[in-house]
Amino acid sequence: MQKFAMQTVIPVPLPQNAYNVVLASGGLQQIGPYLQDPAIVSPALGKKVLLVSNPQIWKYYGETVSASLKASGFDVAHCILPAGERYKTLRSIEKIFDAALAHRLERSSTMVALGGGVIGDMTGFAAASWLRGISVVQIPTTLLAW
Repeated sequence: MQKFAMQTVIPVPLPQNAYNVVLASGGLQQIGPYLQDPAIVSPALGKKVLLVSNPQIWKYYGETVSASLKASGFDVAHCILPAGERYKTLRSIEKIFDAALAHRLERSSTMVALGGGVIGDMTGFAAASWLRGISVVQIPTTLLAW
């Protein structure tokens, strides 16, 4: 298990699909190592990742998250969707599916939502629907997304 500075791991022990919530200083720069740590993510994730965000969030955090994932050996593709509640549509889900297909996401792949409520909702729905469900990681960037 890797040690990370200033982190709190909160287990959510559901009967099915238990998961951890991680609060961490410098967490965006460490997302790649976090997703490889079996104490945080179990079972292990596959190497293909689709990073979903919007232009505003991507501008500030996208390259940092993408670089951390790539440095940890993940094969990263991204899908940038317009920002705002009005874009929470099937057309946006279709764009995520198109990116997943282009990147050849498999059952062991992961979708990562980098953004608040709209991005998190759409990425979660897309991950649950793709190939009868693949892993999803939420990286909220708004207080309301928590």
